[in-house]
Amino acid sequence: MKNNLLLVFLLILLPGLAMSQNRALNKFYRQHKREAGVQNVKLPGWVIRLGSKIAKKHVDEGSGKEALGLAKNFGKVKFMYSEDGVKIPAEHVKKLHQDLLDSHFDDLIMIREGGMNLQIMVEEYGGVIHNLFMIYNDSEEGEMFFLSAKANLSLKDLSKLLKKEMKDKLEPIFDVDEEEPVETAL
Repeated sequence: MKNNLLLVFLLILLPGLAMSQNRALNKFYRQHKREAGVQNVKLPGWVIRLGSKIAKKHVDEGSGKEALGLAKNFGKVKFMYSEDGVKIPAEHVKKLHQDLLDSHFDDLIMIREGGMNLQIMVEEYGGVIHNLFMIYNDSEEGEMFFLSAKANLSLKDLSKLLKKEMKDKLEPIFDVDEEEPVETAL
């Protein structure tokens, strides 16, 4: 009887487990984490949440507390960093980018200048960010930064924080006059 209950429980959880993993990110991380000069860390979600609760006690009121409050929505984080001339081939980064696009990730920010490449991508369903990915690769300087985080972050919460924090810094690039609606008769 116990075995049958365990089997049913696993079958119910299997679709959720399959959706929570991203093969492209895992493969890229495994492939490059052991290279010479690369430091890597995996933090479980409970460590992130515990750290944010401790830090929240030491932050004054305001946006700092709100930003740390968003940390409760983060799960496992994978982090890799190198500054010792480790050069990840551009083809690997391009392949990862394409694999993530195929896996329902969307580009959030993409900056390229010279040999520097910064990409931030999110996997979002129904107004909630489920995965956040960031990579910085500078082939000229030999620096690399990789961050992959599971999340359950509402776009509304993130938007509220950004509007509050960036209120004075966000200005329209150009003014657009609103048009009056035109009534048409059929």
